[in-house]
Amino acid sequence: MSVCVVGRGKVGRALYRALHEAGEPCTLVAGRGLLAGTESVRKLGRHRTFVFAVPDGSIRELAEKLAPLLDARVRALHCAGARGVGELGALRERGVAVALFHPLVSFASSRQRSALRGATFTSLGDRRATSEAKRLSRRIGARCVVLPELSDSEAARYHAAAALVANGAAALADVAARILRELGYGQRDAERALSSLLASVAGNVARVGVPAALTGPVVRGDASTVARHLDALAESDQAASRAYAALQPTVVASALARGLGSREARAILRTSRAYAAK
Repeated sequence: MSVCVVGRGKVGRALYRALHEAGEPCTLVAGRGLLAGTESVRKLGRHRTFVFAVPDGSIRELAEKLAPLLDARVRALHCAGARGVGELGALRERGVAVALFHPLVSFASSRQRSALRGATFTSLGDRRATSEAKRLSRRIGARCVVLPELSDSEAARYHAAAALVANGAAALADVAARILRELGYGQRDAERALSSLLASVAGNVARVGVPAALTGPVVRGDASTVARHLDALAESDQAASRAYAALQPTVVASALARGLGSREARAILRTSRAYAAK
């Protein structure tokens, strides 16, 4: 029994490396090659699990191409968090067990190894396929959370939650790095400093949860410091000032859940609204 990872991009290569290093029999094939006919499909029958780590728009086409070649003993997983298991419908119709297998991991470069060990995968779909998703997660030292099947809208909400953290944090780090560079930091020094700060936030989320991980002037109800931040940013970087102000309602909502008083919350929101409108 072996695993066939379909897709030679960042996600596919990371999964293949993690499985291979864990001693799991596996093969890596190119999704484009299967679609174009340049990648041989004759040996696919020896695999009992397929993991589709290809662009979202290719999953359905690949499933339709492979459906006539696979029997019902196969499990098929795909890694597209914004798509439901309906993308593998052609395989499901043939009795193949299908499931989502989405890693909550940021894959920024194919040259760097993303930390799959300790990560969380989200799975949903047929029981036999979600069981395989859990098994593969354990093999690479990750954990797997199995959800009930989601509608298209619910799948989009799930993926949006991941994007808020992964993309939002990276974009805010870009803004913060620009501020630090203007104050004399070198590019790499700024990136290292912010990466360690983000790691400490991640550690707090893991240790004490949310909203308890929230720190800083808002959770203390310190509207004057928030105003000083906004004044200083507005003098040199209007885009950063607007980003900071726009984020405050979200920070305040989290701080309220942590115990911030309503009077302090209103003061901070009044200040941030004035700058957000500029």
